[in-house]
Amino acid sequence: MIQIMARPTLFVLSTLFLLTTIFNVAVNAADATELLRDDFSSLQHPTRKAQRGDWKIADGMASVKQDDELYRKYQNHGPIMVYEIPHVDAKAVVEFKPQGCKTVVFTMDAAEGGHAFRVILRSESLGQPSMVLTYAEKPADDKAKPIVLDRDVPKLKEGQWHRIEVSVKGQHATVKIGDQSFEVQHARIAQQKGIVKLGFSFGELAIRNFTMDAI
Repeated sequence: MIQIMARPTLFVLSTLFLLTTIFNVAVNAADATELLRDDFSSLQHPTRKAQRGDWKIADGMASVKQDDELYRKYQNHGPIMVYEIPHVDAKAVVEFKPQGCKTVVFTMDAAEGGHAFRVILRSESLGQPSMVLTYAEKPADDKAKPIVLDRDVPKLKEGQWHRIEVSVKGQHATVKIGDQSFEVQHARIAQQKGIVKLGFSFGELAIRNFTMDAI
């Protein structure tokens, strides 16, 4: 009699576990709200702003070569791909290929101005480290001070596709570049944000599959 009762009980428990797992997966998927999807299959995008260069949108990519005159005009800032999207906790993913670039910079800008979170990737030729950083509150009469959170970050690989994933949640952030991950935290990361962007200096850059989801 005990053995007869044990079988349906085990079956019921297994069924409940399976249903709970399916429910949790569905809830997590629903919680991830799409904020940005740009596969560069169209010349137009509602939040895309390709700036500081003659960007070309074709074959599922956005590409541009730095114009030295424009670089000087914008106070030594190269071309940049900008999306004005309000967000706080979010995960962004972007794939890009540098050619002759000295730096490639991923940034989430604070809604009130300044940089809330930034990843700077540098070429081997510069002899300076790549890094993850945020910025202190800007004084009224000076520039905001950078706060370096991690310097053990990969360098740019010439002519190769890179994939960078950035997740920010409250004061915490996780950055994944290729198969390497970095976890950092700072109160300034938790700011309300209004812009996500990718810029570079020197050479040329191609971008594909720029996405961001609320988490």
